[in-house]
Amino acid sequence: MSAVAVEEKSVIDYNKGNPDGILDPGEQPRPPKVPLVAIYPKEGTLFSDSPYFILDAPWVNQKQKDAAKVFEAFIKEPDKQQQVLSFGFRPGNTAVPVGDPIIGAYGVDPNQPQTLLEVPQARVLTTLLDKWAAQRKKARVTLVLDVSGSMGDPADPKNPNAGTKLDLAKQAIRDAIGLFSPDDDISFVIFSTGLGPQEDQKVLEVVPSGRVADVGERLRSAVEGLSPVNDTPLYDATKQTYQTAVTQFDPTRINAVVLLTDGKNDDGNPDDDQRQLQDLLNVLRSGNEGQASHAVRVFPIAYGADADADTLKAIADASSSAVYSAKDPKTISQVLNAVISNF
Repeated sequence: MSAVAVEEKSVIDYNKGNPDGILDPGEQPRPPKVPLVAIYPKEGTLFSDSPYFILDAPWVNQKQKDAAKVFEAFIKEPDKQQQVLSFGFRPGNTAVPVGDPIIGAYGVDPNQPQTLLEVPQARVLTTLLDKWAAQRKKARVTLVLDVSGSMGDPADPKNPNAGTKLDLAKQAIRDAIGLFSPDDDISFVIFSTGLGPQEDQKVLEVVPSGRVADVGERLRSAVEGLSPVNDTPLYDATKQTYQTAVTQFDPTRINAVVLLTDGKNDDGNPDDDQRQLQDLLNVLRSGNEGQASHAVRVFPIAYGADADADTLKAIADASSSAVYSAKDPKTISQVLNAVISNF
């Protein structure tokens, strides 16, 4: 993206080489090669403040209120507000001038904003939040799950009661269904070797694309009956599911493939692996470069310690998306939730 809404402090921290604003013991700042530049809209902007309130409630007595007023006066003192400034925040006491680090060297302008917007009334903000789910662009997502034999390995070798990697992945998928909008379209595909009635398929569509409201429960039930089998035709499976998603492309929706795998490409013929990978990457790049009208993002999840993270990153890069890591299988629910937040 070329622009993103952030707080002024985040711009300062990023340009200082300390994006999270916290330096751990021994950590050194690493200034970016390409710094951020803050743009202050001429129409005005809002202050993201940290308000201080003295509560007026039956359970707050006068002694507590008086003490709160003393503390309020204390934190407004110039020397205390100077400390606030050192952390990249603008002083709440207007008698304290704005200075370093709110300076041009860190991509911000101490003389801005020239126009200050008022915070909308609570009822306006509540209405906006309520309308967000209805107004956001809907998604069309294909969930692709590796069901090869290695998915039957223990999720945590030290804890035999933790279940297999496939067990945790299935639970994560069942839980993730609820994160989609009811009007999102979703389909579910598995891949391995020897799939299908004739045991000759590498990719099997378990649940065809449909509204989450209509197919969600069917998907949850379908996931429950899965078992780990055979090998990992990663390249063929990724290419096939991607091309199917392109064929079914919906320009009114966010189109994506979420690919969860725990291993490396293994289709029984290692001799053509390099050619398969290059062909896959070429297909992904050709469909996602420039202003392609049928751009489908592939979001790979590297699941477990044996996943081919480098190859999955190459797949993500070729489709202009991002790779996610669940090296510890126990984190798969959080990771899958993070992926779905893209939609």
